[in-house]
Amino acid sequence: MSIQVFSVDDDLVITAKFISGKTNYDFGIKRLVPLINKLDIQRNLQDTKFYRRLERDILKGCIMPPITLAFVTGPETVKNIDISDYVNENIDKAFILDGIQRLNTLKRASESNNLNNAHPLFLNIIICYSMDNLLYRMITLNNGQKPMTPRHQIEMLAGNVYDFDTLSIKVHAEKGNRRAVNGAFKKADIIKAYIAFLSNSVSIENQKIIESKMEELIADKILDSNITDDNIEFENVIGLVGKFSENATSLSWFQVNNNLIGFSVGIKEAFDIVSKVSVEDFAKSIEIFEKAFSYFNVSKFNVGQQRRKLTNYFISHYASLADLDDNELIQTLSELD
Repeated sequence: MSIQVFSVDDDLVITAKFISGKTNYDFGIKRLVPLINKLDIQRNLQDTKFYRRLERDILKGCIMPPITLAFVTGPETVKNIDISDYVNENIDKAFILDGIQRLNTLKRASESNNLNNAHPLFLNIIICYSMDNLLYRMITLNNGQKPMTPRHQIEMLAGNVYDFDTLSIKVHAEKGNRRAVNGAFKKADIIKAYIAFLSNSVSIENQKIIESKMEELIADKILDSNITDDNIEFENVIGLVGKFSENATSLSWFQVNNNLIGFSVGIKEAFDIVSKVSVEDFAKSIEIFEKAFSYFNVSKFNVGQQRRKLTNYFISHYASLADLDDNELIQTLSELD
């Protein structure tokens, strides 16, 4: 049994193909259940009364709500091919957006001799051309639900779809006792920068606000950020970071997470300008920014928050600020609210 496609429609908000289809339990167990273990980070698989009841219902022949799968690929990949062929030939590259717990319950049910492997399993499938837009759709689906926070969703997908090495930066996953790679970025820092980029805000952490409320605020910001309407992908941002990081000064600067966060937000307003700046000129402008920043009395404010805020402002107004000297720049920055 393969996946039978019923319909293919266009999602005009996230610029994606939305597909409805059907397979059976046998295919789900053999081809979809292994996708659960594909991701670096997963929600803890739950063994609640609900899922124990679902397991019994599966054995009795219930119809489960559709499992939602997603692919991230360029539009040219599916332009002139049959969607059904693409989905079936590339199923091992899919991600489970919704249905991890149900698939795990199906796996447990498969250990019984009473399971009807031919029973239908319905699917919703998204073929998205933009990683950012796919995350937007995930958050619109999951916002307000307890199991999966925006931070978790972003980490789950970004860590598995993006090959950061191909984007000219090295990322250290920080797992176990593995030593950090010289010149590499911490994966956690990249995820924070991605959250800031998607939410269009440097205010993604606040110890004064409980974590659950902060996650809710981040989700609201992402939904209000018009991420699906701009033409800049986080992949473009990381590519630019990689370009400028060829200079040792800029690399050290970007490895300060608050700088990376501020840059990731500010660049959305100035990408066309900053992307044309040479590696050497960017490094010089960063040196002037740091000299200006050193004039601030750090006892008067939260240094991390101020650094994010001023980096964001400096990058977003790069065209008018990059040529200022340190005295002119500190005067401009000090007048910000």
